[in-house]
Amino acid sequence: MMFSPQKLHPISYISGLIEAFKQNIIVIIVFLVFNFKDFDFTNIREYIVPAVLSLFFLISFIGQILKVYQTRYWIENNHFILTTGIFNKERKELDISRIQSVDTSQSMINQIVGGVQLQIKTPSDGIELSTISKSQSIELEQTIKDIQVTLADSQTEIDNNSFNNTDEYNELHNNESFDKSSKKRRVFKLSIKDLILMSLTSGAIGIAIATISPIIGSMSNIIPWKSITEEITHLANAIALIVSIIIGVILVASYIIGALINFIRYFGYTLSQENHQLKIQYGLFTKKNLTVPSDRIQAVVEHQSYIRKLFGYTAIHVLITSDFEEKMEDDSTIGGNIMIIPFIKRKEAYGIIKALISEMDFKPARKGMSWRGFHRHFLIPSLILILIGSIGFYYWSTWALLIIGVIILALIIKAFLYIRLSGFQVENDELTIQKVNLFTIKRYYVKYDKIIGMEIKAHPFLIRNHLGHFNFLISKGATNQTIGLKFLDEKSIENLKTWYVGGDQRVEL
Repeated sequence: MMFSPQKLHPISYISGLIEAFKQNIIVIIVFLVFNFKDFDFTNIREYIVPAVLSLFFLISFIGQILKVYQTRYWIENNHFILTTGIFNKERKELDISRIQSVDTSQSMINQIVGGVQLQIKTPSDGIELSTISKSQSIELEQTIKDIQVTLADSQTEIDNNSFNNTDEYNELHNNESFDKSSKKRRVFKLSIKDLILMSLTSGAIGIAIATISPIIGSMSNIIPWKSITEEITHLANAIALIVSIIIGVILVASYIIGALINFIRYFGYTLSQENHQLKIQYGLFTKKNLTVPSDRIQAVVEHQSYIRKLFGYTAIHVLITSDFEEKMEDDSTIGGNIMIIPFIKRKEAYGIIKALISEMDFKPARKGMSWRGFHRHFLIPSLILILIGSIGFYYWSTWALLIIGVIILALIIKAFLYIRLSGFQVENDELTIQKVNLFTIKRYYVKYDKIIGMEIKAHPFLIRNHLGHFNFLISKGATNQTIGLKFLDEKSIENLKTWYVGGDQRVEL
């Protein structure tokens, strides 16, 4: 079936309608806000602007409909082919042997109608299909796997006959995705109990505030806050009480809403291993299916908040390379940072991750940084804040100084935690870096062959005090990321530099 041109799911036409609304939403809002309230229904001239707007919307909508109608996809000569375009026809082909993953996203509407959004990725490119049927998605993924197996078997016969073990051959056959005998194995499933606890300890207030802030902003334009405030300015104590109650209610509501958002988002979270790939499934209203090729993992990162540390829980992320620009955005996949275990007991986490990435030892970092860098974390920011606070005190009230004082205290606490708990460890060909801030602890684990460079930064004042900033560079997403520590002592910098440039003669530091 996949070898003949296939159409998108009929639900794609609704997606086209939504896209047309997105393209014209600003014009529609401007008309409704500024013109509709003064609209004269008896004057024929008043209908000219709405008619023009409707015409533009209709053209946009017809364009989206024709785009969906003209889109075709199929498999031909071991290539996945996609054709789009109304007047300018576009044809895109992907070599099936280079396809690394087939990911899907299924919204609530798609769950009802049986549609999925599909994303096919290669190391340097990719294809997205707006909506196809779930049965087609399953058939397409299986067909791609079958073709990859056939291509691998054919290559095996050629290489066996020629006794030519090239690098391309080794790369192909080291990929277990071509192994017909391999099976999918579940390695982790988030229980309902842990999901609830995860949601309650996930920084839910921040998530909720970010979600509802646009709603609050729009409400401020409807409710006459100014006139209300002017009427009660003489009731200062009452205002303070009311504001405190409102803030308290907003915080509680935000916490509950944020926890609920996390619960819905990560419901049914399952991590499986299939060949040299990690398979991730999660979501209640929007079901996600992600694939993480093991050979593209550059580093393992542990994220742990203090409250989760108190209960012994943590989260595990991996940094991967990807040349394909993500469009099905999710906070767990943005920019090559993928969360593979969202919430788990720390001991259990390392038992799982060691089994998945057996070549890494995950040695703990040696804690402790030079105290000569302690004041440098907060000195300059504090001076700037004191200046701002003084201006606020002069033009406003003493509350400005209090707020600034709290911020400075937070910076000092952050610096203390960084100095006491941050650190690093290198042993043989593996690097561990622990970075601690005011809210989270991050632990990075990187193999030497994944590091693409290093950088040392130091201005004259740091050099005079034998301090500097040291960073390693690793690939992440389509770019790279720096992993390092600030205000390292000169000896530690030299040790890290020696370890990196020392070739194969690696020693424990």
